[in-house]
Parts: sequence; C-alpha cells; structure tokens
Amino acid sequence: MEKMTNVIYNIIQSWYDGVNTEVLTNIARRASANYTKNVFGQKKENVIMSNEKTLKKHSIKDDFSMLAILTIPVCVAVNFVGGQLASLLKLPMYLDVIGTIFSAMLCGPWVAAVVGAITNLLTSIANPVNLPFIIVNVVVGLTTGWMSRANMFSCWWKTAIALVLQAIISTVVSAPIVVLVYGGVTGSGTSLITATAMAAGANIWAAFFGTEGIFTTLDRVISFFISWGVIRVIPDRTLVKFGCGQNFLKNKGKEKKPETEEAK
Repeated sequence: MEKMTNVIYNIIQSWYDGVNTEVLTNIARRASANYTKNVFGQKKENVIMSNEKTLKKHSIKDDFSMLAILTIPVCVAVNFVGGQLASLLKLPMYLDVIGTIFSAMLCGPWVAAVVGAITNLLTSIANPVNLPFIIVNVVVGLTTGWMSRANMFSCWWKTAIALVLQAIISTVVSAPIVVLVYGGVTGSGTSLITATAMAAGANIWAAFFGTEGIFTTLDRVISFFISWGVIRVIPDRTLVKFGCGQNFLKNKGKEKKPETEEAK
C-alpha cells in the first residue's frame, strides 16, 4: 500500500513539474483582471445611473410640486404689497422682489421666475411702467434660485458674494430699460435721486449706475434678510418638502453628530 502511494505521489509530482508555471500565472492574472473589470465596471454603471437620477431631481417639472404651486400666489401678493408700499412712500428701493427671492430660495429658479413674471404682469395693469421690467424680476428669480440650489446661502461670505452678484446682475439688466426707454427717470424713489444727479451735470449712465448700484444692493439685502427670516421660522418637516428646502434645515448639523461619534 505504501509503495502504491509513493508511485501515485511521484506521478502527480512529475506532472506538476512538467506544467509551465508561467502559463498558470497568466491564466490567473487574466481571471483576476476580468473579475476586477466586471466588478468595477458594474460599480461605474451604478454611479452613472445614480448621477442621472440626481440630475432628474432638478428638472423643471419637479420644481413645480403642489406645495410650490400653492406658494406662487402668496409670493406674488408679497411682491405686490412691497412694491406698492415703496412706490407710495417714494422709498429709494423697490421691495418688489421679496416674494421672488423667497420662492427662489425654497422652490428653485423656475418657480421664482414664474412669480416674478406674474408680479410684473399684474402691477403693470395699474402702472404700465412696470411691464418692461418683467425681465428684471424673472432674472432675479432665476439667478437666486440657481444660487440657492448651489447652496450659496450656507455661510455669511457666500451670502455676501451672492447678494453683490445679484445687485450687479439686476442693475446691468435694468440699465438699458431705464436709460433707453424712460430716459433715466421712471418715477420711483431712486429715479428722483438719478434726476438730481443729472441736473447737477452728471452723465445719464453715470447717474444711473451710481444711484442704482447703491440702492439696488440695499434693496436686495433687505429682501434677502426678510426672506431668510421667514424661512428660519418654518419647521424642518415643512422645509424638506420644497425643492431647495434641505439647504436651510436647522437640525442638519445635529443629525450628523451621532454618525460621527459612531464612526469614532
């Protein structure tokens, strides 16, 4: 029995010695490469599909949830009241984009654009001067919504940059309308200051940008903080129902602490 075992062992050993080990190594490498390719290729496909789903979440249609649609008339009313108040008191501000900025911060750019367009269409019935400025209100909604989606209002320095950019964009967009269509004077509080500067000998463009640059920035800052103050009192369970509401959750930091402690 022992001799038979030794014979079988010698046969197996001689067969193994005759096999090209380099061939076996190449076969093992190819098998490993194919496995890695399949596993990571599948992971890559999963990541791509996940990114596609994320992009779909930000489609125009998804911005118009039932809650967002119900917010539109409220924001239009806020714009109307603010604009009328500034006009009656001849304030050097407009206050007619508070609702637009609020809807942009919570619902996204497209809902805010609708709010801005409806606002100017309604106010132009009583004051046709407001009709050409519909593009300004729409641009304010779009830019603020995109900034909110990019989480530009998460800290003070990002907010400051966003407000300055907002004021610059609004001034540049409204400049051709005010200067070329109305000759620099529209009857608003800022127009009185612009007219005074022009009477003192300033160029119409210099007078407009000098006045609008200051008071438009002030208007956007006031409108933003009013909107931000209202958002701060909205419960988290309501904020998460809006398109961009997750960026303003008050307990977002507290929810992450337990995870960090568990990781430690």
